[in-house]
Amino acid sequence: MTIILSSILSTHYYDEEGNKLPKPLSDDNGILTELTSRLTKRDRVVYVVNDPTDTEHNDVSAPPVFEGLFLSGLDFKEKIILDDRNAHDAESVICGADLIILAGGKVLCQREFFKRIKLGEILKNYNGLVVGISAGSMNLCKDVFNFPEEMSDIGAPLFVDGLGFYDKIIIPHFDGETKSYQLPCDEIDIVNDYIIPMSNGKTFIGIPNLSYILIDGAKAYLRGKAYSISDGIVKQIN
Repeated sequence: MTIILSSILSTHYYDEEGNKLPKPLSDDNGILTELTSRLTKRDRVVYVVNDPTDTEHNDVSAPPVFEGLFLSGLDFKEKIILDDRNAHDAESVICGADLIILAGGKVLCQREFFKRIKLGEILKNYNGLVVGISAGSMNLCKDVFNFPEEMSDIGAPLFVDGLGFYDKIIIPHFDGETKSYQLPCDEIDIVNDYIIPMSNGKTFIGIPNLSYILIDGAKAYLRGKAYSISDGIVKQIN
């Protein structure tokens, strides 16, 4: 199994009304090259959602990603959204896939879905390509820093266990040059109120939006800029 831990997958954009629209995937830090070279078979792509109960949202969120892949030259014969409608068949759906995309969103919501379908066990026998996006990437790690993105998140557990496929704690959407979070979060200063203070005695790996971590077997490679956040100090490591 090969894993890509990303903050975003730029297969889409949002218009002024907030509609999610497809676009070709750019080759930032070689991500399209990696996908194209590794996906020699393109029979099935599976989009594993964040909230399995919100089927209406899932039916709107996943297709632009599929279409963005198609516009990038990655056309799959079968495109499947994995949520509560087919969760009972999760193992067969996933094991028959060439590409699995783990959506972004709320860490804990997705984590419960992953646990319910026993995703960690399924992936141990999977030989294809997995791409995590934001929360999807975080949940693939051994430990997850569940920092809040809005006021309603405050009070939830800050550190939880993940699936264990990467041994470091990652922070998606982290701009180490400006020490800022790259998603709009008007209610909370995520970096200064949570990420920096909570790095005391710990080490986080900050991944900006167009960077990613490639895990190929036992080796992990940083692609693009990345940052170490430890004891309140931010250092560029790639």
